[in-house]
Amino acid sequence: MTYFAASGGQEHRVDVRQDRDGLHVRLDDREFPVDLLRVDPALYSLLIDGRSYEIDVLESEDALMVLVDGQPFQVEIQDEQQRRLRATAGKGETKTGKRIVTAPMPGKVVKLLVKPGDAVQPGDGVVVVEAMKMENELKASTAGTVKEIRVEEGKAVSGGEVLVVIE
Repeated sequence: MTYFAASGGQEHRVDVRQDRDGLHVRLDDREFPVDLLRVDPALYSLLIDGRSYEIDVLESEDALMVLVDGQPFQVEIQDEQQRRLRATAGKGETKTGKRIVTAPMPGKVVKLLVKPGDAVQPGDGVVVVEAMKMENELKASTAGTVKEIRVEEGKAVSGGEVLVVIE
């Protein structure tokens, strides 16, 4: 199955196939054998090239928040059919509407990097959240204008909580 994953202003082609030798993932032009174990509905353990990764997947309004060993990435995924339908409908590369930045896990808001009315580009930092003794800069997944900030510096947040709204 072929997917297209967009994150931080970059898009990658991801081909996934299962055969008698196991699971194989091709990311752009590199292929990896992958051992995958689903630990619970949103937690996976992956072994790629002898290295172990813990992957948490949280769904938000229009994207996935993927934590790779605690490092957050906002990822939009489409399969080939979704991509063709979007292109046919004239929505290929431009996206409009509301985008949200959510807390990947429970933590504390350390710093707000934007204010309402600020213009942002894909990959721009919008808020810093401390979780598990690490500071994570959460970034905009798309260009737009900051419409709402729903948190305050120093306040605790829950995993999946909406922090910033971008239109």
